[in-house]
Amino acid sequence: MRVGIDFGTSNTSVAILTEKGPELIELEPGLTSIPTAIFYESGSRDFEIGSTAIKTYEAGEDGRLMRSIKSVLGSELIDETTQLGSRAIPFRQVIQDFLKALLLRVEQQTGQKITSVIQGRPVSFNDTDPERDANAQRVLGECLSANGVTDISFLAEPIAAARTMGGKASGDRIVFIADIGGGTSDFCAVRLSGDGEGFHVLGSSGVYVGGNDFDRVLSFFEITPSFGRTETLELNNLPAPTANYVLLSDWKRHNLLYSPLVKKEIAWMRKYSPNSPGIRAFDYLVENFEAGIYAQKTEAAKIELSQRAQCAFHYKIPGADLRKEIERGAFEDLIAEALISMSSAAQTCLTEAGLAPEQVTDIVMVGGSTFVPAVENLFLSQFPKAEISRNDRFGAVAKGLALHQH
Repeated sequence: MRVGIDFGTSNTSVAILTEKGPELIELEPGLTSIPTAIFYESGSRDFEIGSTAIKTYEAGEDGRLMRSIKSVLGSELIDETTQLGSRAIPFRQVIQDFLKALLLRVEQQTGQKITSVIQGRPVSFNDTDPERDANAQRVLGECLSANGVTDISFLAEPIAAARTMGGKASGDRIVFIADIGGGTSDFCAVRLSGDGEGFHVLGSSGVYVGGNDFDRVLSFFEITPSFGRTETLELNNLPAPTANYVLLSDWKRHNLLYSPLVKKEIAWMRKYSPNSPGIRAFDYLVENFEAGIYAQKTEAAKIELSQRAQCAFHYKIPGADLRKEIERGAFEDLIAEALISMSSAAQTCLTEAGLAPEQVTDIVMVGGSTFVPAVENLFLSQFPKAEISRNDRFGAVAKGLALHQH
């Protein structure tokens, strides 16, 4: 059986090609898209993935939750280890374990053995280091091979999403695909013939900026002040060190929060500011391995700001109840720089394709971050004559991978 795997930074989907067309696999009851998360139980090699991993973690099970694990592929962390209780585990093993459980779920759901995988990949895992970009694809392929997959090919995720565009039209269409993932933003321009059969890639581009960067700036600038980042320590009149709040706001580096050095620094902050509820909450978060819960709450705030003009972040511990009201306008100001990077990469794609913005007839949005109004408005303003396609923003990549022939 051949499957298409959209192994995303935030979420993961799998699709197969049937007589009716591409179909997403139900990876959990009622879910065809699951969080790219893994939870290792303390003191054992047992682990869970997806929503099950998060629920196990939230239920208070002793262990370690990791999210956004794809992000390490294009970074130096891929050759490092992370601490799991008394032992260290390579990040490569973490990705391999996630894919192992994912492939098993697909085989259990379909009753068939997976023999071939079309694996999605961003246009670039790392847009400043070609060597790391190539290494990221190689490592991902090795992780699939280690799980028994012998036939592996890769396809850029925005091109895969474009494959789902079908149907007849009065003439050729120029389709621009914006795939805003957790770790990367990828763009592709394709020409579709009027009969829906012709498909020609005109250009593609990508940038190492995504939804996690939205979370990062939202966390650091709007939420971490509630945890003491901007405070002056009351007993020595020194400002609270910011480095550990940077770690708190970067999901892929959460493992560093639990190091003895960080715990020692936070204990020092508590000693010299014993009456600070924010620093007390930060200490509690690290001591109880709740960075994953913090990340979920931050992401939930971002999602709520996509639907409302304001939202509330809430974190409660014994002796401290933190609340922060966040305005959509403030969030949009924070992500402005990321949007500029996305806009520049989109323009690079158009230049490579030899297109003017007015020639684009359709926009295909992929990824949860495309629901952020500022993101959607960015591309609507760039392509004044285009309409946004009513496609499956979470499943388009996996479906397109299943359609791809290699």
